Amino acid sequence: MKRTILFLSVAAASFHSMADESTVLPTIVVKADSQETDVTGKLKKKATLNILGEKDVLDTPFTIRNYSDQAIQDAHAHTIMDVLKIDPSIRTTTNSGHLNENFNIRGFNVNWDDLNLNGAYGMAPSGRVSTDILSSVTILKGPNALVAGMAPGGSVGGVIVANTKRADKELTRVTANFEEEGFYKSGFDVARRFGQDQEFGARLSANYGQGEHVVDGLEDETVSAVLGLDWTTDKAKINFDAYTTKDDRNGGSPAMVSFATLGKVLDAPDGRSNYLPNLWGKQSANYIGLSGEYKLLDNLKVIAGVGTAEQKYQGHLFGTRLVVTDEAGNANSQYYHVKMNQRNTAANLGLEGAFNTGSIKHVVGLRADYLHRDTDMHSKAGETKFLTNLYNPSNLGSMPAVPAISQTADNDYISYSITDQISILDEKLQFILGARYQDIDVKNPTNLKNNYSEDKVSPSIGVVVKPWGEDVSLYASYVEGLSQGSTVNEPKDVNNGTTFAPFQTKQYELGAKYQHGSWLHTIAVYQIEKPSTIVETFAAPLNGYTQITTDGGETKSKGIEYGFSGNVTDDVIVWGNLAYIDVEYTKNTNAQIIGNTVEGQPEFTAGLGIEYKLPVEGLSVNARGNYVDSQYLNNTNSLELPAYTLLDIGTKYTTNLGGVDTTFRANVDNVTDEKYWAGVFNSGFATLGTGRTYKLGVTFDF
Repeated sequence: MKRTILFLSVAAASFHSMADESTVLPTIVVKADSQETDVTGKLKKKATLNILGEKDVLDTPFTIRNYSDQAIQDAHAHTIMDVLKIDPSIRTTTNSGHLNENFNIRGFNVNWDDLNLNGAYGMAPSGRVSTDILSSVTILKGPNALVAGMAPGGSVGGVIVANTKRADKELTRVTANFEEEGFYKSGFDVARRFGQDQEFGARLSANYGQGEHVVDGLEDETVSAVLGLDWTTDKAKINFDAYTTKDDRNGGSPAMVSFATLGKVLDAPDGRSNYLPNLWGKQSANYIGLSGEYKLLDNLKVIAGVGTAEQKYQGHLFGTRLVVTDEAGNANSQYYHVKMNQRNTAANLGLEGAFNTGSIKHVVGLRADYLHRDTDMHSKAGETKFLTNLYNPSNLGSMPAVPAISQTADNDYISYSITDQISILDEKLQFILGARYQDIDVKNPTNLKNNYSEDKVSPSIGVVVKPWGEDVSLYASYVEGLSQGSTVNEPKDVNNGTTFAPFQTKQYELGAKYQHGSWLHTIAVYQIEKPSTIVETFAAPLNGYTQITTDGGETKSKGIEYGFSGNVTDDVIVWGNLAYIDVEYTKNTNAQIIGNTVEGQPEFTAGLGIEYKLPVEGLSVNARGNYVDSQYLNNTNSLELPAYTLLDIGTKYTTNLGGVDTTFRANVDNVTDEKYWAGVFNSGFATLGTGRTYKLGVTFDF
């Protein structure tokens, strides 16, 4: 850290010198986050991108979607999965309603423990993140070590950045939401600005939910609260943030179903089927953080932050699995009992400075990031097996005994990054140049073979061109992602005990963005190359070894994405998106899978939505259709899940009751009650799609 402070001090002196040499410099601004959205109200026009600061989406050489608070409210979104599941290039690899939420972005996994909260990894709740504590959810697609650094869980498909609620506006809100079968959630949200210049802000929000939903007999209880305090002036901004969340589940969970043993995919059952009626699981998290920025000069500001989070889970959270054994749907299943206690500490320190070199404008960022993870976890989950049926679930099975836990991780992640945001020709030509040095120190006190220490540099470059004014931007970028190398832990492997160097994922992207009037169009073409380890099994044992693990594997993803939104008439809003993604195994010791499509990745997905404002003031109706192409269930491409189409409808009515602004919302998801396999958890295991769901909600703004 001393090196970091010295480095930043020298940089600050340099910026001070530049300020003395010139009288006309770009000005660093300290302000609240922008709330401007597109015509739908669902996508924010600006996004906060850590070291790059807050940037207009049209000025970024990446694909970014920043979902607003209205998007969260209109979708009755309980968690981040409910927000992101409508994006065609994002797949969910766990069931909707599961206590753990994992994603697949552009063909690569992004795990729940790799979500970036308030600019730092390790600060989000475990398992799933309640939208009740959030103001927005940003997805930056593709690997990008520059913006967020290396994800501690190794995710490279993209970066999910969430921000907790803060007092960006005056608010006194009470909400109530209801789902069929009896799940009810209510809460309040109060925000105030005060002081002579409204420099002080405070926001407190809390929610409680309880009842049956997702599958028959499943009882959920959820509690969340978030506090945001800030002091904002033209020179400084200091934020204090805290949250607490708790999930308790009894009597059921969505299931993941394997057809690997049967070798055939059966018709999907009712989405509300409960295969694990005797389970329970619980998780909780607490967080406190302090962050701020201060203008040292008109052209120079310092940025700093520190936070700590404690995450716990216990019970039947991960292994919600059935293995189908015959065409009648008979299956083997099991209950697992797992447990984890984790303590994370994150900190960052940086400078942002602006200067000119002739007619060229620069905004340079320097930043150091630190994350420490201390994890106690079960070494082996408790397990109880039982028999059931895919179409006629049994009520067998019971929770195993509580497993013993021990310290399994004492990890440090340190990184240093530098960026230069360059603008030329009245910002018609813009560049983003950057690099991040990542130092990884992984320690497993219970298994020393897994200890690991490596470092790596990840460069990035992007260019934005606006040849026809502010409405159109063309861009190209090259970005890298980074995931820690794996350690071989198999005594019969030639390379047992070997730890491989970090894997460097590369993405090339070309795109265009057009914004005029109410219309916004975005299109992107990309290619991602991701190296990996591969295992070669010997035909006969060699000196006692039966296999060898090497780092010679590779997966390649190529795709095109298009999205649009706008007014057809004053009363009709349309939005839509589509994605074509081709993800293949390009290097592998198994010649039979080279060229095969990666499991769980449909080639084509699309969505179309429409909102119509009825002649009755404040009343509108909406509908959204989503199509998902067929997808392979295994890497040999011998099992395939069929394509499906889902239709959601809704209505919203905004009025004033007794001087209180009131909004009523009613939604029906999966109107046709389609029975379908939603996607792939891992090779051979399909996730069961959610059945028809009725949702009602009311919001009072006093």
